[in-house]
Amino acid sequence: RILTCLHSYCIQCITKLHVEDTTSVICPTCYHSTTLPTGRVTSLPRNIRLSEETKLETVLSKVTSSSPPPCDSCDENSPIAYCTECDDLLCKDCWDAHQKLKKSRSHSSFTLKEAQKTSRDKLIKMLPLSSSSFLSCTCQYHNNQKLDLYCQQCTIPVCVDCSGVYHKDHPVHHVSEQIIQSKEEIQQKLIDFQLAQQNLKDIMTVGENMKEMIKARKNEVDSIIRQVFFKLKQLLCQREQELLGKIS
Repeated sequence: RILTCLHSYCIQCITKLHVEDTTSVICPTCYHSTTLPTGRVTSLPRNIRLSEETKLETVLSKVTSSSPPPCDSCDENSPIAYCTECDDLLCKDCWDAHQKLKKSRSHSSFTLKEAQKTSRDKLIKMLPLSSSSFLSCTCQYHNNQKLDLYCQQCTIPVCVDCSGVYHKDHPVHHVSEQIIQSKEEIQQKLIDFQLAQQNLKDIMTVGENMKEMIKARKNEVDSIIRQVFFKLKQLLCQREQELLGKIS
């Protein structure tokens, strides 16, 4: 989960940080307080990018391991292949059946031997990062449910089921609308920032010009003072000689 200070921790760690009967947690890194939207740790927004990276590492470890877990389909035999669409390890029999079924025959897959011989960068490219089943934004409470909606009150993406349970009576619209809205807001903030940046540059330019003017005026005043005191010194020396002459 991600805190309002933008530091991220797993649910287990945040649960340990959460003091019972309170509605906030203190970040152990920056000590910033984050209010829990519904008083629960699970109500904090997910760090989707970090979750995706964690899942990616899990998949890479699974397909390149010398002793992978059993087949995800039959739970018995040792796997020989991996389906990138289903995110499943498959034994020979299940893989053969997988390639014959109408629903899955078009799925992209590769053997574990092939994965073990492939470099990490090439292997990552073999994984469909944008597919609906892999590294996708799915609900943590309802498996395979896409986060198609956005709760404007809690400011988090939600699935259809969650919108009727945890976000009932909250203003909700489709996530694509929120993307457009957020994009427009970011663009406007960027324009405002650029204008503020230009104004700051103009102010700094004026400040530098004033600094140069003050410096020039200072030099001019310094010169006048020196000239005045030089003349005064001459007059004093002249008067000194006159007085000494009268005495002698």
